[in-house]
Amino acid sequence: MIFDVRALAAQKVSETDESMAAWFAVLESARQSLRFIEVDYQALEHLALACQSTAQLTILTRLIYQYGKSNPHGALITDVILEYVNDSPFSLLDWICSIEYFYHWLEERSVKINFQPMLKYLTCCITSQDALESGQTLMALIQDMLQVFGYEGSSSVQGRSTS
Repeated sequence: MIFDVRALAAQKVSETDESMAAWFAVLESARQSLRFIEVDYQALEHLALACQSTAQLTILTRLIYQYGKSNPHGALITDVILEYVNDSPFSLLDWICSIEYFYHWLEERSVKINFQPMLKYLTCCITSQDALESGQTLMALIQDMLQVFGYEGSSSVQGRSTS
């Protein structure tokens, strides 16, 4: 499948307040950055279409790239993301917004983790007893869980671990 940057950018411009140039640049950057990473471009297009901003797509591209470099023979992370979404009661947009929030939360604390542990943390939040009983939005759930419990998993990016 061809990742049609121009058509995707035109579609995103009609859905957001961001310019054609901004969307084109972010989509082209994603295409170029991920060309040496094994990625399902149909799934990537699905993710791009769900993003509400170029910032969200930039974060996803960065996380997908890091995952691909760390796991060259691992599962296609784009497919993994969609599986997590399909197995949850939340929408793809809910997940993208929560990934963006969690990414910035970690960044503010100078914590770097790979994408898969980030997705697993979000999944654990969704399956927690509080989540099952509360009926909260995914974003509110993630905010509450990070505020109460933080993130205590070991941090690792590209094979380097810290506590």
